[in-house]
Amino acid sequence: MADLIVTSEVIDEGAKQLKAVIEELKHMDAMWEGGDIWGHKTVDGAMDDFISSWWVKREKLTGNLEDLQEKMEKSAETWNNTETELENSLKPE
Repeated sequence: MADLIVTSEVIDEGAKQLKAVIEELKHMDAMWEGGDIWGHKTVDGAMDDFISSWWVKREKLTGNLEDLQEKMEKSAETWNNTETELENSLKPE
């Protein structure tokens, strides 16, 4: 079995990508405004219902993702500090 290799770049990149997802979720309502993209009145009504229901779930999901993204940023910082301390401890005095 392969060893798990964690680098600060991987954690930083994950946090960055997660932040992009969060921004998409936060600004998703701009895509739905006007409803012109749905066309037929029946489809438009169904999509309005879906969007209203999805809004609550999206808010909860966005909050959870923001929490995860913050933890990833802190993890990257801690990882970098630990790496630096380990490197310094291995240097001859």
